[in-house]
Amino acid sequence: MFKEKFDKKFPEAKILREMELKRASRNLYNRSSFGRATSVIYFIVAIASIFVYWNFFEANISLSIFYGLITWFVVTYIFDKILIKLFGVGKTVKKVNDEEIEVAGKQLEETLKEKGKSMDDFLK
Repeated sequence: MFKEKFDKKFPEAKILREMELKRASRNLYNRSSFGRATSVIYFIVAIASIFVYWNFFEANISLSIFYGLITWFVVTYIFDKILIKLFGVGKTVKKVNDEEIEVAGKQLEETLKEKGKSMDDFLK
């Protein structure tokens, strides 16, 4: 209830909160043991791609390293997004955050009632 009112009144805050939730879910995933293991796998893919570009496509070594770095970033970006969605990390973080917002809203509402003000007046 409070979250919806707050999101309607302050849409910029909603966008910033969603960006922070995405960052928090990515950080949480990367700190897990599975996230660390996938980081090692991504690094191995990057090293292997450098040799593939160098040997099979006959690119010079500096260009192969550049392509390997690009491959590393692309693979990391795509698979991290897929795995975060697959494991539901983003949904869990969002659920916890929504619950925290509701609790904070109720506490604010109680504080405002003690001072004789309403939540609607506060949000205006």
